[in-house]
Amino acid sequence: MRHLDDKSKIEQLVKESGSSFYWGMKLLSKPKRRAMFSLYAFCRVVDDIADDEKISKKKKQIKLNLWKRKIDNIFKKKKFNDSLLRELEHSIKQFNLNKKNFYSIIDGMLMDVKTDIRFPNDRVFKLYCERVAVAVGYLSIKIFGINQSIGDKYAYSLGMAFQITNIVRDFYEDLGNKRCYLPSSKLTKYGIKKSLKNIDNNPCIQNILQEMLEEANNEFEKSDLLKKSIDKKKIVGSEIMKLFYKSIHKKMFKKKINFKKKVRLNIWDKFLIFLNFTFR
Repeated sequence: MRHLDDKSKIEQLVKESGSSFYWGMKLLSKPKRRAMFSLYAFCRVVDDIADDEKISKKKKQIKLNLWKRKIDNIFKKKKFNDSLLRELEHSIKQFNLNKKNFYSIIDGMLMDVKTDIRFPNDRVFKLYCERVAVAVGYLSIKIFGINQSIGDKYAYSLGMAFQITNIVRDFYEDLGNKRCYLPSSKLTKYGIKKSLKNIDNNPCIQNILQEMLEEANNEFEKSDLLKKSIDKKKIVGSEIMKLFYKSIHKKMFKKKINFKKKVRLNIWDKFLIFLNFTFR
């Protein structure tokens, strides 16, 4: 009964987050849904630590490194008095999840915390995306039961597409948090000064954001090709999430982005996605 209570607590946490993820994952079988909810809850917790403005950078690092020890303890089969840890333990055991991917996600959060990321070089930009998004994809395909060779390529393309789309959508909001994930090479290309001050007023920023959306679009297209080699029943969760992200992407791609109005999906958008997914 204890583990049923844990499962309910984590599912409620995911539902209360207001994310489209909750409804997308409801289409999965119960064991896979349970594992994906625990993974989402873990990502939400470490992301909230990184974004918490009430605590110092040092305390954030301590909390994130503590999560590394918690993950390590799960793999050492220690006992826990915590719903999320017990749910993660269940997921790790049932789907043979890799510790290094959990570490990668935490390391991505630590990149944000140690130094507010501003105009990363191409290597750092790629590494950041791989840690905060692709690593989640690698864990997800293990839960979905996809062949790891083709699955890793599929997860990589989707992870990069999702994260680049997020970066473009959150560009203005990130500026308010003294962060800017736009690669320095793109600013150099357009002769833009690497300074947060008034950067959103530079008309060439729109060009950079569209270039990034083009890159995300290329990754979406790669994932579309790769999915042809995967049992479609196994990628229900990732494909519906792709529809959500592609809808967000479509609202910005080849359009002038209004920074003051964050792109979101409304109820009608979500209804159409589920309708499209159900009858495709």
